[in-house]
Amino acid sequence: MLKTRLSITRTARALTAELGYNGFTIEQLCEQVGISRRTFFNYFPGKLDAIFGHSSDDMPEGALERFIAARPEGITGISPTLLADTVALVLEQLTFDEQAIVCTHGMFKVAHREPELLQRMMQMGPKKEQEFLDLLSQREGVPADHPMFHFLAHAMRFCCMKAIDNYVANAGAKSLADEFITVLTAAKELFSQPLFLPHD
Repeated sequence: MLKTRLSITRTARALTAELGYNGFTIEQLCEQVGISRRTFFNYFPGKLDAIFGHSSDDMPEGALERFIAARPEGITGISPTLLADTVALVLEQLTFDEQAIVCTHGMFKVAHREPELLQRMMQMGPKKEQEFLDLLSQREGVPADHPMFHFLAHAMRFCCMKAIDNYVANAGAKSLADEFITVLTAAKELFSQPLFLPHD
């Protein structure tokens, strides 16, 4: 069942990137996947749902549990391994299925021309960010509105998007994980510089 569901979503995203949201029908999608309409509707209520898929399909099995379990014991507040463990989690996701990620990236590139896609993305963006903040809160035992969590969420999202842009632009000369590490290393170099605040 998982294999079929993934195939539906990946094919739907590829068709969307190539033809646009209204450029193909559910029947054409089913034909490419090799399933019937009835089978399609067993997995998704409509084309838009198929395109966005299930968020759990984008993450290796057990990755979130490993992230939670990686927190050192006996620590109160933000743990000293939060950044390293978050990077490890992101790398797991980026190496899980590079082509699926690139396909999704291509779909997002056409979203500004597709009102249906844009509306769903605007709805899902804040929801996904809150899910990530809640995950950090669960792991760290700190309220989800902690400013460090918000910074971490935005930093990881920027590094991921920039890495995917570079991966596509360079035709996959380096792995997606390596592109991410390159961007992250540049950020690390910047934020390791001395910071002189007005009251110092």
